[in-house]
Amino acid sequence: MRKRLVVIRHGKSLYDDYVANDIERHLAARGYHDVEQTALWLKQNNIFPDAFVTSPAIRAFSTCVIVANHFGFELEKIQLKDAIYEASDNALIYVINELPDNANTVFLFGHNPAFTSIIGKLTNQEFRHLPTSAAAVIEFENLNWGQINLHTGKLTNTFCCHKAID
Repeated sequence: MRKRLVVIRHGKSLYDDYVANDIERHLAARGYHDVEQTALWLKQNNIFPDAFVTSPAIRAFSTCVIVANHFGFELEKIQLKDAIYEASDNALIYVINELPDNANTVFLFGHNPAFTSIIGKLTNQEFRHLPTSAAAVIEFENLNWGQINLHTGKLTNTFCCHKAID
């Protein structure tokens, strides 16, 4: 049994003067464009989701909706997880451990610095930065979601529209 986690950072966001809270920031025009490119790359590489899980932040949720629309995924089935916003590594591990085992490929949408950190820690590989709209594919062999922990995954693919991912 193989589980595949696709970690997708939200698209480039605006620093809106009228938004009082960080969680309410919207995507910039470039963010929309780049997320479209990420969705196309996922489809071209035959990476199809069984589930979508996202931070409730507007920029992350908007990124998730754009990708979900590319896959014809029913928007009401998107799972919002408050723990992803401003998450620690432990909080993200908990979110991953709670994923439904009938979902083999999960798209997870959220934020740095937690996403960059968790990619490196899940894969035991140096990973310096996940840019906006970028995707990192991590595979786990012979594990259920509840068994996933540090150093149990393998980074198998990455994508970014604008620069190499390190």
